[in-house]
Amino acid sequence: MKKMLLFLIFILLLSCEKLVINTLQEDGINENEVASVSETASSPLLSETETEVEISRFSDKDPNNDVIMQAFWWSSYNDSRLTQNGSYYNTLNQYLDDISRAHIDLLWLPPLSDSADGMGYHPRELFNFNSLHGTKEELESLLINMGSRKIHAMADLVFNHRAATETWTDFFNPSWSCESICIDDEATTNPNMFGTVPCGDKDEGLNWSSARDLNHKSIEVQEGLKEFISRLNNIGFDSWRYDFGQGYPSKYIASYNNSSSYYIAVAEVWSGNIDTLKYWIDNSDKTISGQVVEKTAVFDFALKYKLNEAIVNKRFDRLNINYSLGFHQGYKDKSITFLDNHDSGCINHNNCESLYSSNIIEIEQGYAYLLTHPGIPMIWIYHYLFADPFGNLKQTINQLIELRKEMKIHANSNINVLDIANGNGGYYLAEIDNKLLIEIGSGGHQPNQNYDLILSSSGFNIWKKTLLKIIRF
Repeated sequence: MKKMLLFLIFILLLSCEKLVINTLQEDGINENEVASVSETASSPLLSETETEVEISRFSDKDPNNDVIMQAFWWSSYNDSRLTQNGSYYNTLNQYLDDISRAHIDLLWLPPLSDSADGMGYHPRELFNFNSLHGTKEELESLLINMGSRKIHAMADLVFNHRAATETWTDFFNPSWSCESICIDDEATTNPNMFGTVPCGDKDEGLNWSSARDLNHKSIEVQEGLKEFISRLNNIGFDSWRYDFGQGYPSKYIASYNNSSSYYIAVAEVWSGNIDTLKYWIDNSDKTISGQVVEKTAVFDFALKYKLNEAIVNKRFDRLNINYSLGFHQGYKDKSITFLDNHDSGCINHNNCESLYSSNIIEIEQGYAYLLTHPGIPMIWIYHYLFADPFGNLKQTINQLIELRKEMKIHANSNINVLDIANGNGGYYLAEIDNKLLIEIGSGGHQPNQNYDLILSSSGFNIWKKTLLKIIRF
């Protein structure tokens, strides 16, 4: 009788285990993962911090699958909305789990060096990482916490120009000679200038009048900037955003990239001309010495302006064909798509000429486009956290990001524009990768039974192509 009772208990335990495994498999977890979950739960090796960290289930090592967030706006270093925890860095730290849950892969941070202006776009002591955004220690803590969540960190590199310390031309930390400044800089031509007269080569790009234009032919400038990037790598940065990319030839950016370990590199080439963007990208594949390297991406200003014309001004025909890098093979994964950033977003400054829109529905429609189309989309943190006080925009962006990841829409996806109409009742209708249908506007499109509506809002509808069911006899 005792043996029979033990046998029945053994059978019951086996049945319970099989039930648990079957339940987990229905949720998409296989037996090996069940074992892994069991071992992890009982493992004494994982610390409490490690078990609580939020890591996106979509995290991988392919930037073409990524979603970027610009994590600041103009003067955010003294804006109470991003400094309530003592500093910008400390405050951003508190949002990391929220950002990771949203499946955002990379954060673009503001220039980090000591500077003559608060934002950091007139860097002074390059190697001094204490700034109005926070201390070096606070920055390092932020980077560590980003790394533990597998969120990449993009540094804002202001390499076109530099601010001096006491005169117009004295550089400190690192110290550079008169050769580091272009000879045709304002420090040569302005009669109010005081300090050492520049003696470098002529400027090879567009001029920046508010600080000293750097001579990138100078070996001390090249080596100093490479050392700067190396120091950024050492504290946790792995991606680069080059400010004012038209201020010096892209061959220098290719050389700076080649000197470092990096994940994504993108340059600010502020032009709505698609050919200008393509030309810059094409010339970013060779270093100073002629070595062929990976091309650098650009922000797709051409698309930004077209989305404004199409969605805000109801000229949807602007989205017909060849209006963005996303329509051009070989350039899709070099397109960082966006609506607004710290310069154009009209927050804490009055230069609003390049604003996409401040209307929540139009912003929502813009993100519906970005997050279902080719290119690497970028979310602006101001839009995400504060543009809509009710939180509906944030929720919609989260849904769009998850849809993009689940449907495996990526930088090199394909667009098939199906129909377009202008005016207040106008719309844009397109198919993406033969599996997703999106309508932006008021078209009232009703697709056939091969499509299921999966996301709808007041300004757009998205349908998913259903799989044909095979009936076996």
